[in-house]
Amino acid sequence: MIIIYEQSFDWNEWFVIITLIGLVLLMVFTKKIFTVAEATAFYLFGVAVVYFFDHTLSIEPWDFYDVNDKSSYEVMDFIYYIMNGPFSYFFVYLYSRLGIRGYNTILYLIAWSIFSVFTEWAGLKIGLFHYEKGYRMYWSFPIYMVTQSIFLVYYHKIINSREESS
Repeated sequence: MIIIYEQSFDWNEWFVIITLIGLVLLMVFTKKIFTVAEATAFYLFGVAVVYFFDHTLSIEPWDFYDVNDKSSYEVMDFIYYIMNGPFSYFFVYLYSRLGIRGYNTILYLIAWSIFSVFTEWAGLKIGLFHYEKGYRMYWSFPIYMVTQSIFLVYYHKIINSREESS
């Protein structure tokens, strides 16, 4: 059964488009600290992880939430997934630029997980997400913590590989 939440081009679509354009422009104008291959890998990590979790948690048998205006896949869903790439890029960009190490890594993960939940809350308020079957936003926090921890392992593997080959 396809549920249609909205039929107009409104805030959820504008949020995705403005966020994508703004963050990509910010990526273009920030100092380059990664190779093109590394930056692409970090960008695609965010796209792939969000795509994986959204298509795991938002389809049967769970079907905890829908993204955008319909429960079925649409073009704006694809753009929404692409929009997540800059978030993952800036996650490791700031981690690298700030030189975060040791226990500060835990604080960094907590801060980004809180930021991620806040961003999800904003998406919920504007109609980007539609929770179903009792899904609660706080369930997302441990998902963010785990995926961002895995992302830091991925980041360190890539950076260590670069340093070993130099």
